[in-house]
Amino acid sequence: MNRTRAGAVAVGRSAEEALEPLGARLRAAADTDGPLGVAPGLRPTGGGWFPVADLAARPRERLGALIAEAERRWQAPPHVAAALWWKNFSYWTTLPVALGWALNRRVPMLTAETAMLSIPEADPGMLVAMREPRVATGDVPELGAVIADSLLRDLHAPVIEALHVLTRAGRRGLWGSVAEALVHPLVTFGADLLDDPGDGARTLLESVGGPVAGLVELPGLPDLRRRTCCLWVTLGQGICPTCCVSDPADAVRGEERRSAGARS
Repeated sequence: MNRTRAGAVAVGRSAEEALEPLGARLRAAADTDGPLGVAPGLRPTGGGWFPVADLAARPRERLGALIAEAERRWQAPPHVAAALWWKNFSYWTTLPVALGWALNRRVPMLTAETAMLSIPEADPGMLVAMREPRVATGDVPELGAVIADSLLRDLHAPVIEALHVLTRAGRRGLWGSVAEALVHPLVTFGADLLDDPGDGARTLLESVGGPVAGLVELPGLPDLRRRTCCLWVTLGQGICPTCCVSDPADAVRGEERRSAGARS
């Protein structure tokens, strides 16, 4: 392994061996809970893959097409469709990172260039993989810095900015989905890996820092509560288990006023 300021980084065969326990855990989760949006072993197989960097690359045609499809699927305005697509995308790109952190402090280094995406027709509608195995190890502060630099700043931030430019989706709400994606696997797929999953979730968010720290409340497991809205509630089809909205009708009326103001 190579040593950096953010701990040890392995590539190639060493990284494959380091990530095998994570791969086994993800396969077990898929067998128990159904299809995951993560490729087996985080390795791309077959055709149709492209680097995540393509999503934010101008003129952002690929990302625009994905949001347009989300608009048709949910019959939603562009910014709502963007938020819902992002919730899905941010969850699957974050799941292996959060679970690797909880499992054995071996974190796959997903960046805009190493992360690959395909869009199959089958649920959940996307698959995430890595171009080459790359894994970081270290203590909690070191891995927090790795996750912040690679996953958040390099992979997520450019796509969030592109979504904001294309649809005016709110940046804070999009980061709220990333915060939820970091916490949720620790209290579902990885609840048996930590003595106190709630404390582990808080530790992970605090070590990563802004812009995700403070965007999720953990009043007591299994309860999670976002401090931002993913906008699903505005479709009038109920609320998410982690919803920050106390009255769905108010949220729908507020979204209708926003849409009317945008049209005028």
